[in-house]
Amino acid sequence: MQIGRIPLGEQVSNFEQNRIYMVNAMGENYTRKFLRKAIFSLTIGSNDVLNYIQPSIPFLRHDKVSPSTFLDFMISNLTLQLERLHEMGARKFIVVGVGPLGCIPFVRALKLLGSGQCSSAVNTLIQAYNHRLKELLSRLNQEMGPETIFVFANSYDVFMDIIANYHQYGLENANDPCCGGYFPPFVCFKSGDANTSALCDDRSKYVFWDAYHPTEAANLIIAKQLVDGDENVSFPINIRKLYNYNNS
Repeated sequence: MQIGRIPLGEQVSNFEQNRIYMVNAMGENYTRKFLRKAIFSLTIGSNDVLNYIQPSIPFLRHDKVSPSTFLDFMISNLTLQLERLHEMGARKFIVVGVGPLGCIPFVRALKLLGSGQCSSAVNTLIQAYNHRLKELLSRLNQEMGPETIFVFANSYDVFMDIIANYHQYGLENANDPCCGGYFPPFVCFKSGDANTSALCDDRSKYVFWDAYHPTEAANLIIAKQLVDGDENVSFPINIRKLYNYNNS
């Protein structure tokens, strides 16, 4: 079995095909009404950043573009896909910023950082991207509002607060992954036995599920704050208000 990631442009093209099926089933007018009320959620960028910060393979090294050029590419590609979705009838968007990848076990191991430390260089790059993303969404709101609304979800600050104050959230470990090891290859199985997972005793007490992803417990905390949080978390409105937003 081959496992791969589907680029955002291809995902939008898949939605374009699904929209055709919707029109065939209920007509263009009802499809437009349906999509006007639907919420389009985009969580993207983490894999791009991780690929960018990883060392190049010796003898196959290609010089990386500058951080500014890299961020320009990410924003321009996202802008294009948001505009495509808008053309197809999407009117309510929530776009999640990139979280503090400099603090995940994979990056800490990559940068040889000790327990409780984060890569300031990686997090600085991400904060620059999130700043540009928020500016982009604010501009689109000015150009396309009020019947179209783009919400910026500040997952970075929410997750940083969880890491810094994990005990206050009922968690006990903000450093180690629950599943798998802390060092390469970061597999989630016990050595020599691909049928037995190397799990922690209680995943509900961990911030990180594996070397890359939050646990369900951490994700629930993030989700609750994005749904009902203030403008520091979801801007200009939270997800609950987005759901009830009247753009008719």
